[in-house]
Amino acid sequence: MLVQTPSKILKNDFRVWNETEQYTMTEIFKNEEKINALLSVKEAVLNIGGELRLNFEGERTILILPLYGEIIISDFYESISAGKSLTFNSEAGKEIVIKNLVYHDKTDLLIFEFEKQENILSFSKKELDFALENNFFRISATLPFPNFIGLYNGRAEGFYALKDSEKSIFGIVVNGAFEFQNRLLENRDAILLWQIQELEFEALSEDALVIFMEI
Repeated sequence: MLVQTPSKILKNDFRVWNETEQYTMTEIFKNEEKINALLSVKEAVLNIGGELRLNFEGERTILILPLYGEIIISDFYESISAGKSLTFNSEAGKEIVIKNLVYHDKTDLLIFEFEKQENILSFSKKELDFALENNFFRISATLPFPNFIGLYNGRAEGFYALKDSEKSIFGIVVNGAFEFQNRLLENRDAILLWQIQELEFEALSEDALVIFMEI
């Protein structure tokens, strides 16, 4: 029997999008109490020819995950496209510029902001291989805590035992729908779970894509 654990669901329908000529952006998650290493999660859609400029109050570790299209980031001289991730540390007050490289379409990306992780010494780019469906694998090889993404067929199930029972789980459904620890999450819905030792989820649609982290 699945034990109901405390949670906070962050519904996509209730988010506010800030729109400019260059981009549209929303905040999926903000850790105002700073109770764990994940400080915020944002989704940004860059317009054709658009760019996004980010500044952070302190030193941060940033994970960039394009969902659609292709981008380039200041100080990193390779493009990053959907199916890849980029992890790096950012200095306090330094501006990060993200540009859309797709000349005919918009680009969609997720931006994860963490407290600075000392083990990350340079930019780390990772290829995400979705050939093995109904399983999850790491998004970033350099983040020191468990972080996963997985592509699932309808009715396929997943299970994860936390490495540290004192930690929480942050999850977001990128595409489709899941029953995530007995809660219904649909496209771009997110959740924070705590007092949890084991995570269970089930895909409710085909090609359902989920991200979760132990933070």
